[in-house]
Amino acid sequence: MLLGLFLPGLVLAADTLAVIYPEAPPPYKQVFDQIVEGIEARHTDRLLRYPLEKNYSRTYLLSQLEADRVDMVVTLGRRGYSLIGELSGKYPLVSGALPLTPANTVPGVSLIADPDTLFSQLRNLSPTTQRIFVLFTDKSRWMVELAQKSAAKKGFELKAQSVNSLSDAVRAYQAILDGAQAETDAIWLPLDKVTSNETVILPMLLREAWDRRLVLFSSKPSHVKRGTLFSIYPNNQQSGERLAEMVKELYLGRAAPGVEPSRSQNVGVNLRTAVHLGLEYSPSLTRSFYRTFPQP
Repeated sequence: MLLGLFLPGLVLAADTLAVIYPEAPPPYKQVFDQIVEGIEARHTDRLLRYPLEKNYSRTYLLSQLEADRVDMVVTLGRRGYSLIGELSGKYPLVSGALPLTPANTVPGVSLIADPDTLFSQLRNLSPTTQRIFVLFTDKSRWMVELAQKSAAKKGFELKAQSVNSLSDAVRAYQAILDGAQAETDAIWLPLDKVTSNETVILPMLLREAWDRRLVLFSSKPSHVKRGTLFSIYPNNQQSGERLAEMVKELYLGRAAPGVEPSRSQNVGVNLRTAVHLGLEYSPSLTRSFYRTFPQP
């Protein structure tokens, strides 16, 4: 069932924002609910929710948006994003709850963590690190370009290398491992299906980094549970707030935002890995961690 749900107490003549997102079971439902709460916190005019079941009618949805006099649209998740062909050009439009890249045709907030946040956490969690090694393909090049600017500001030397295939990545990582220094070097796994391949690359690096006592950190939150030192988890409320700001900027013609990385500060840390690396954290710093592993 598809419903436009009116929030009580809002003036109907106000600017109307539609939020289109999938009807999902827990725990995914909580993610979308939190993003919508963030949107609500920034958009104080009329807000309509359109939860989409798997077999929703696209025709009915589009006619409903017109009937409800919608002014601007936020889509969440892949089900919502699949509508951008029909929505683009008709409404100011942004997207979220996806690992968006600049290759996407719609602006929005990506699930991919901002390298600046990752490097800030690296400075906190491994103060002696000086060099960061990263391999990337064309799909993750945009993130490495952001990382280069951040590394320079934070005093890191970023050693970035482009590869084209999984076999290239394996050879390049082996060369990195052979020359890396445990006290001062770290390896960053970006969100890249080749250079962070979970079948070949991740197990190899987890094993080698453990044996060589090297810092390994990742852009993918699930990797911290498997043994990387840390990663960044999305802040759904914060993403929703930024999505509301972006779509309003488009609506008012004030800006043309592109795809922005997540600027969440929710750091997850593998304390077992930290102990193995000889890293000690104060109680106040530990309390600031969003999640820790292994979980009790």
